[in-house]
Amino acid sequence: TDVSALGNVHSLDLQRCTGITDVSALGNVHSLNLSCCTGITDVCALGNVHSLDLTYCTGITDVSALGNVHSLDLTHCAGITDVSALGNVHSLILRCTGITDVSALSNVHSLDLSCCAGIRDVSALGN
Repeated sequence: TDVSALGNVHSLDLQRCTGITDVSALGNVHSLNLSCCTGITDVCALGNVHSLDLTYCTGITDVSALGNVHSLDLTHCAGITDVSALGNVHSLILRCTGITDVSALSNVHSLDLSCCAGIRDVSALGN
């Protein structure tokens, strides 16, 4: 499914649009909901989105380009293990992910780590 014509929309909800694979044209969208878009694997072009919901986007493994997103929801993105680039995200939801290291997240204002069974040490968050 081609979504390139939607790149200048302010707020865009495409949840459960499982046929979407290429979101490279959506980097200028202010608020973007791509939850349950399981065909998406590359989100490197979405680093300037203000509010980004990637809940259940199970094909995503690399979120290193999303460090400037203001509000980011990665609930049930089980393929994500490295969140070290997300230390400047204001509100970060990592509910039910496979992450184990949260040491780079001490600057995150609001952090949800519910059901992250692999996390053993949160001492770096106590600043």
